[in-house]
Amino acid sequence: MAVATSDEREQKASLSFPRLAVLSHIALLPLALIATLALQLTTVSHYFYFDDYVPFGEIASNGGRTYIWNLLTASDLTPNWRPLPGLLYLGSYEFAGMNPLPVHIITLALHVGAAALIYWVIWRTTGRAWAACVGALVFGLNPAYVGALSQVTTATQEMAGFFLIATLAAVVECARANDRRRAAIWLVSAFILYLLVIGSHEGMAIMFPVLGLAFLTFDPNPSGRLLRSTVRTVPFAAAGLTTAATFVACGCNEGTSVWGTADVWNQTLIYTGRLIYPVGLEPPQYVNTAHVAGAAALALIAVVTCVFGPKIARIGVLWIILALVPHVFIQYATASRYLYIPSIGFALLFSSAAIMLAAPLARISPRLAVALAPVLALLLGWYAYQTVQQDQPFAAATGDWQRFHRDVTRVFPTVPAHTRVVIIGGPFQLYDYQIAILPAFAQATWGPDVTLTDVEPGSLPARIALASESPYLAEYRDGTLVRLHDDDASH
Repeated sequence: MAVATSDEREQKASLSFPRLAVLSHIALLPLALIATLALQLTTVSHYFYFDDYVPFGEIASNGGRTYIWNLLTASDLTPNWRPLPGLLYLGSYEFAGMNPLPVHIITLALHVGAAALIYWVIWRTTGRAWAACVGALVFGLNPAYVGALSQVTTATQEMAGFFLIATLAAVVECARANDRRRAAIWLVSAFILYLLVIGSHEGMAIMFPVLGLAFLTFDPNPSGRLLRSTVRTVPFAAAGLTTAATFVACGCNEGTSVWGTADVWNQTLIYTGRLIYPVGLEPPQYVNTAHVAGAAALALIAVVTCVFGPKIARIGVLWIILALVPHVFIQYATASRYLYIPSIGFALLFSSAAIMLAAPLARISPRLAVALAPVLALLLGWYAYQTVQQDQPFAAATGDWQRFHRDVTRVFPTVPAHTRVVIIGGPFQLYDYQIAILPAFAQATWGPDVTLTDVEPGSLPARIALASESPYLAEYRDGTLVRLHDDDASH
């Protein structure tokens, strides 16, 4: 006689009381989405930041048609093949110019949508609305990826994350479908969504084993399950492997220049440790006690939950591993935005661990299980607090860029082509800014063939600029940008 798993019993129970299930969703789903939106809403006021200017400068310089061609042929300035985010930047530039608000609104909507899909996947696979709410909140409020929503050109993370969790939702529905036609519709939908994932972030082509495991795990019919799951996984594997082989062969993305194995272990400790204890993000060479302890704790929770917890835990663990792979091989630097997509897998794992913990407490006493709620609320409140605190540097940095833009456009409302604008004493004097960021800033602000540099007062470049008597020279004096020479051509 077949014995139903705890997941299946919970799902059947929820189906037996549909009105109670609907009431749970009415209360818990809006709670998760409103909390996620409220916490991240401040990011819509952030301005451009650092290399946000690069694609916009390229659009202004090359025009829309050339920019689209460059996106599709991986010959744009962004060292990756990510046409969907590029099209988003193009649409935003055509619609709003150098106003980042449209991109911020869309990425925030994708973020909230991903939280809703996490809720759906957890509920559909465990039958527990409260656990679905916890998972959605753990993702929506997580400070591990802070900055991902604050920067315009991190849209690739939100787009890929949304389409990837949508793909998993479609795969779950396909596996659970009780007739071939419905299963085929969900399968085609999942494959289209997976192609959108690749078009958003080509590195996420590696995620097809997660989908294969989901096909196998959530197929309720044991007869022919392995063969059926394998056949359904083949198109995803083909798309993923073809993508990987193409970029290895052409050498046309950043993997060919920045990938290496020297810091893989340290990167793994830093990223996995930050997922569970999201304080601190050091360079790859600096691993501290918090990272090691956090990584060890996450590994222990993953093993225990995979063995004894709900089935969705295994999906979450494999998701975390594969989503981190393209990023732990990046040498020399870490970035919190690389944890955006892994945090979706962490949400699936976290909700599974919460279910595991609540079950024995409920058997001892229902009050003990209910006592878990304030503990979770405290943890989520700490997550939200850390998100607000760790977002402050991004808010300050985008504010610096916005003030700089206001200053230079006030002093130089228009600049003719083939002109070099020089600012003395501005906030962006570092050499890194002069290579690509400020030139892109100039092109996006004034048009093609305009360049911009920011030099240190008293330096040789500053003295040379002062000797030239260029009308496109300005200096910061007591915090105010002052134009040093009139444009004789304007009189």
